[in-house]
Amino acid sequence: MLNRMAAGALASLTDCLPELLAMANGVAVDSRLLKKGDIFFALDGEKVDGHDYLEEVARKGAIAAVVSETYFGQVDLPLIRVDDPLKLLQDVARTVVQFSKAKIVAVTGSVGKTTTKDFIAHLISEKYLTASSPGNSNSQIGLPLAILNHTHGDEEVIILEMGMTHGGQIANLVNIAPPDIAVITAVGLVHACNFDGIEQIAESKAEIFSNPRTRFGIINRSSSCFNKIVEKMSCPYHSYGDGVIDLENGIKNLQFDKLPLLGKHNLDNFLAAALVAKQLGMEWSEIAERAKTITLPQKRLQKVEKNGVLYIDDSYNAAPLSIKAAIDAMPEPLFGNRKIAVLGSMLELGKFSDACHHEIGEYALGQIDLLFCLGNECLPIQNCWNNAGRQMKMFLDRSELVQELKKIVMSGDVVLLKGSLASGVWKIIEEI
Repeated sequence: MLNRMAAGALASLTDCLPELLAMANGVAVDSRLLKKGDIFFALDGEKVDGHDYLEEVARKGAIAAVVSETYFGQVDLPLIRVDDPLKLLQDVARTVVQFSKAKIVAVTGSVGKTTTKDFIAHLISEKYLTASSPGNSNSQIGLPLAILNHTHGDEEVIILEMGMTHGGQIANLVNIAPPDIAVITAVGLVHACNFDGIEQIAESKAEIFSNPRTRFGIINRSSSCFNKIVEKMSCPYHSYGDGVIDLENGIKNLQFDKLPLLGKHNLDNFLAAALVAKQLGMEWSEIAERAKTITLPQKRLQKVEKNGVLYIDDSYNAAPLSIKAAIDAMPEPLFGNRKIAVLGSMLELGKFSDACHHEIGEYALGQIDLLFCLGNECLPIQNCWNNAGRQMKMFLDRSELVQELKKIVMSGDVVLLKGSLASGVWKIIEEI
């Protein structure tokens, strides 16, 4: 449902009649996801142009479409012509935030963003009227859509995930939704193909602290370039990591070691969420009680048992930090069985790809009994294992990998599934 303030904001920013916009149910940029009564924003993307789908959205019941002023096609649909449809989408979201009384919590980081965001929502949602961005809606398009479609205007807290593929993008998202509390979960080589190195990534992540509205920061002390990030912060902050948090009166161990979560890194994700909840006014006892029922998002270290084999499905995405954490989190097999890892390519690493894949190969040597790899980018892993005299299986076709895996796995084995989304490793759990 469209945020109740969005229609007025859109009318004030365009010449469209408020009466028409007041009928809108939501906004959409993907014709496949559009519902009857939505306003369609025709965005010109890298692969497709939304203007090519105007007839389709008209048939599906869109009430209006925002189009470029250079569009001269004919379609049976009210058209709102603007210079830049994406800028208008962002401007409407910014206006909604400006008129909201909610406290804004923003979460960024190379890994752990979605998990931390969901943990925050779980901890605070019984005490405060809360909205949060769905899934990983964290981009220049996804964040405005989350604000317009998943907030209503009466929230006390709005939790937003902020992602980036290039420098300056976090700053733009902060301009749309300036956070009261900002979180950096971790900094590592993710989307590294668009950066010169880890310091540039850290500098871009630190943009989340750039708005004067931000009154408090929370940061993982194990993040690369931690000190450089802290130097750029003008607000007070707490840090956390390795199961403890730093408060004004010293280090505090919160003793949340019995959380129903797999993986030490998820304890750190939880600590970040707990610090946010505390800053919002919750007591440690309230946080501890809510922690008892916390769960992980889909495809994040989920346990799936099939034919006596325990699969650890962590296949949502992959980066060096998250693969190491997933390997560390694997339970020990029963009865002397094996730890098997199925690793897909880590993508968008650019010039760092070979070194990052080799690093994972080295890391897996001491912990994994049998290794399957999917994708050309994994060749450095294969070379690493071959040089160590260890056998591994390399595949370019997922179906061939699945067939070989079926032959080899035995009851009692523990199998990790991990890879970048585009590698297709996430499909294996349904195919095995």
